[in-house]
Amino acid sequence: MSFFITRFDPGAKYEGYNQFDCQHAVINKFVKDSLKKQVKQGLSVAYALLEEDGATQRFAGFFTIASHTIALSALGALQRGGLPKTIPCVRLIMLGIHHADAGQGLGLQLMNHALDIVKVGAQSIGSYGLYLDADAGAFGFYQKLGFVPLEGDKSPAPSPMFLPMSSIP
Repeated sequence: MSFFITRFDPGAKYEGYNQFDCQHAVINKFVKDSLKKQVKQGLSVAYALLEEDGATQRFAGFFTIASHTIALSALGALQRGGLPKTIPCVRLIMLGIHHADAGQGLGLQLMNHALDIVKVGAQSIGSYGLYLDADAGAFGFYQKLGFVPLEGDKSPAPSPMFLPMSSIP
C-alpha cells in the first residue's frame, strides 16, 4: 500500500470518499457538501491523497487552493515598504486527512505538494505568498512550517496565518 497525490476530479468516484472523516466537523461537511461543487465551478482546485492497494485507490485526504487577495494592513509584522494596498496570494482553503491515516506524515506530504504548486504558480502569476486560516489543532503544525500568525493564536477560532514566497523552500 502506498499513498500518492493527484489532481482531484469532481466527476470521479473515489473509494472511501463518502466515508471520509478527519474528525473535524467543518472539513467533513465541506467534503460531503461543497468540495465537488466548488471544483466544478472553478472556485478552487483540489488535490486528492489516494492510497493505492492493488486495483483500489482509496480517498485518504485532500487540500484545496485558490487565488486570493489580502489587504496589506492584514499582513502586520510582514509589511514591507512599497507594496500595494491589496496583495495577491494563494489561499489554502481546506486540508484534511482521514483519521485512520493520521500520524503518518501525510499532512506534511500534502502541504509540501501545495507549496510546490504555489511556487510554480508564482513563476507565472504574481503571488506574495500563501494564506490560510489555521484551526486550533493545526496552528502549531503550520507554525513549524514557517507560517506567521497575522493576529496571534485566536484558538478556538481559526487563526489567520501567512507564509511569504521568500520563505517557501
